[in-house]
Amino acid sequence: MKPQPLLQEISLKTLNFTLVSMVVVCSFKTGFTSVLLAATQTPSTTSKSAGTTSKTPKKSGVKSSSKTSTPKKKTASSAKKSRRKVPQGQRTIESARVLEIQNALAAAGYYKQDPSGQWDDSTSKAMSAYQQDNGFRTTGKPDALSLKKLGL
Repeated sequence: MKPQPLLQEISLKTLNFTLVSMVVVCSFKTGFTSVLLAATQTPSTTSKSAGTTSKTPKKSGVKSSSKTSTPKKKTASSAKKSRRKVPQGQRTIESARVLEIQNALAAAGYYKQDPSGQWDDSTSKAMSAYQQDNGFRTTGKPDALSLKKLGL
């Protein structure tokens, strides 16, 4: 008795799935992604007894390439470079802008000295007090909400 073409096709698909699953598990354990790409590109199976061919399903997101590359290991110097925190934002405030902020804080009653144009400790303390009294996040630095509330 001949095996049914449908049963033969199902058992070949099951065998291919099992093989691909094993390769995926092994590639994750060993870290070889090129093995995974080679294993997922199985040829279409042909059923000779029935004379029909079955189509391999399209794999989305897997691009085939003729070149296979092995993943490079990161050296200690490149790993350290990626971990460094890069400071963001403005470093210093122009003295003209500091004068405006100090004048606004003085008008609001928080800055008690003569405006100097330098962001010093007394300016930072005045900004912190202003932020705390107005319910803003207390940083001591001129943020957008504090400056808007000051009319700047």
